[in-house]
Amino acid sequence: MATRTATAVVVKAAVLTRDGDERTTLYGPFLPHVGSATTSFAARLESELEESGRYKAWDVTIESVFIGDDESDCAVRATR
Repeated sequence: MATRTATAVVVKAAVLTRDGDERTTLYGPFLPHVGSATTSFAARLESELEESGRYKAWDVTIESVFIGDDESDCAVRATR
């Protein structure tokens, strides 16, 4: 079991393409104390998804994650 050593957030983008394919992408991790940067990134990403016209639907969320002591800063696991 991983020991909690650091908390971070990721931006999760779930999209439904015009062809009906579902895809989820995680961006980050971001440090939680730079919340305005994370919020700005999520808003910009949502705007880009809308403007692209390639998706029927999308959902952009900010998820809390932790980085364990046996993991790199790129290996994150959801806390939920």
